[in-house]
Amino acid sequence: MLPKVDLSDIAEELSRLGDEIQRAYDDSEQTVEPAPQVPLSGLAQLLDTVRASEAESRGESAQALRAATGAEPDALIDHGLGLLRQIAEVARRLNLKLQAQAVEVLAVPFACWMLRRGCELQHPEEVVNALATLANQLEQPDELAELYGLMGEIAEGIGADRVQGMDPTDPTDPWLVLLINRGIVATRSHEPVLMEEAFDAIGEQLPDHAPYFFREGMGQMEALDYPPHVREVMQRYFDKWCSGQRLH
Repeated sequence: MLPKVDLSDIAEELSRLGDEIQRAYDDSEQTVEPAPQVPLSGLAQLLDTVRASEAESRGESAQALRAATGAEPDALIDHGLGLLRQIAEVARRLNLKLQAQAVEVLAVPFACWMLRRGCELQHPEEVVNALATLANQLEQPDELAELYGLMGEIAEGIGADRVQGMDPTDPTDPWLVLLINRGIVATRSHEPVLMEEAFDAIGEQLPDHAPYFFREGMGQMEALDYPPHVREVMQRYFDKWCSGQRLH
């Protein structure tokens, strides 16, 4: 199930997970720093500040955030993601793997909320990883189509400098990973329109990776018995990118 892009839902889930992490911390004999209450309290305060600063437009929201915090909105989104990372790391040190993962995926609704209110995502690594985690958890095409929409918001919200600085030779580059994973999610959504949008972006921005992606995609068509209308789209892009000289 996808988390809602809603601060109240994020805060409620954070409170639930925080209680579980705090109980494990209190019962643990090992020393874990920082104490979970430190980043949990920091993030709760940030969410309250962001909620209080919401305005009718993106520009007004960004201006209200600056006035309330004295910081740029881009720095606030980084700060929030950093606090989520700290909470997840504490949970992992307490052997709470499921809780750690649940905290990490909150990066997606938090980032989308902030992007909708005038922020730009300069450091997308945690959010891209969280999107991949969610994709692995979902099976229904309609949920995957909804996730595709969130992936699009993240893609649009990543700073232009970060995109231009992408290293196409690095398979862990977050922009590369996001585009490839978005293509996979579009395919699993069974929505041709989403597939074409995602596939065109791969071809335009990752031309060296496109032949491999579409060869792998055609293999998955048979292995996972995709419906004909999905196969038709994949076949079309396979023919475009994996025929003649493009195959070599």
